Amino acid sequence: MERLSNPISQGRGGYSVLVFADNELARRGLSDMLSSLDSVSEVNTLAATDPDHLPGHPYDILVLACEDLAATGPYRIADAACSQGAKILLLLGRRADSLDAVIRFPSNGFLIQDDVTEEALAQALNRIVSGEIPMPAALANRLLERARDTTPQVRADCTKLTPRERETLILLVEGLSNKQIARRMLISQHGVKRLVANILAKLNCSNRTLAAAVAIKEGLLEEV
Repeated sequence: MERLSNPISQGRGGYSVLVFADNELARRGLSDMLSSLDSVSEVNTLAATDPDHLPGHPYDILVLACEDLAATGPYRIADAACSQGAKILLLLGRRADSLDAVIRFPSNGFLIQDDVTEEALAQALNRIVSGEIPMPAALANRLLERARDTTPQVRADCTKLTPRERETLILLVEGLSNKQIARRMLISQHGVKRLVANILAKLNCSNRTLAAAVAIKEGLLEEV
């Protein structure tokens, strides 16, 4: 069950956000911008040098900005966020290795660090809370490049998708969350998880973001 929904509808003043960044300038800058947003009621920060001192209360969204996503600290923080039902907004650099990190790092949406503004942050937070997956063009292009390597396997296995899996794939590409897909298809979230797992296996993709990129690149949606 997803814990996070729009806090305003629950009588809260806005989202509670935790910022985890590997330098003080990023932490303070993000904290200042987030604090100025009407949709944010509370901002806490956590230094990369001290990843174990997590807040003692739940938070809605983790904004993570770290140069080295392969380090232990970011993974630990992301795992903790996932376990308590928080959404994760991942801020990326423009380097290829930074963009590749999304394949193995848990996240619900992305922004390029150089492009971060108050307006961009506000839009990204609202989109990930509603179940969408904000994705900059640089990342989408990188995923499409990686998707080319899986083309033969995708073409071979695409015919094995059931009609229900194809329907799920369309909604997945639209950026809908499992909860939203379940409502649209009138099935349980457990059923959606099973369908998504089948799609990832058949398309030979490690996560739903890459699966969406493969589907777009190979024109799989045109066949549905």
